[in-house]
Amino acid sequence: MFCRSRAQHAFHLCCQLGAACCGLLAVSAFAADRYALDVVHSIPEFEFKHLGVTTQTGRFDKAGGVVVLDRAARSGSVTYEVETASLNMGFGTESPDSAGYQLFEVVKFPKITYWSDKLLFNQKGEVIGARGRLTILGVTKPLTIAVNHFTCAVNPLLKKEMCAGEIKATIKRSQFGMVKYIPGISDEINISVPIEAYKD
Repeated sequence: MFCRSRAQHAFHLCCQLGAACCGLLAVSAFAADRYALDVVHSIPEFEFKHLGVTTQTGRFDKAGGVVVLDRAARSGSVTYEVETASLNMGFGTESPDSAGYQLFEVVKFPKITYWSDKLLFNQKGEVIGARGRLTILGVTKPLTIAVNHFTCAVNPLLKKEMCAGEIKATIKRSQFGMVKYIPGISDEINISVPIEAYKD
């Protein structure tokens, strides 16, 4: 109980000097920023093999989430949610009897979610990935995603601070109990999500 880190010692010493100093330390200790996803520019897409020959793509037109980022501490979290009823396979409006709706069991499972509290950083302090958990059809599995081209800057048009990047991941849908149409539609699915998020 008598062992303290230098940071703890400094904090307690500062608190003895005055509340204002303690408040300053508290602010610096919790310097994480919150970014809300721009739903227009963060549309998730996926691709799969059809009949083992061609590559087909689909997307979800409604998705959103929040990124909490502390670049100094190299920590943060991601919360991301997809509305499965917004499925778009490029054939026009989807319906409950369409193959896509049946594949994702849209009526029974209206959400796909991803959550992570473990962001991965390179030596420059840039986000390069995240370790989290993906839930599809009510089944949750661990999933590590890659983040490419991560950058934070001020949007020159909106004059707001933003962070952006491109998420890549590959899953086997059978691990989530999504076995319908295999092997006509491949088990392996590639996921790509452009992310643009604005600081609150």
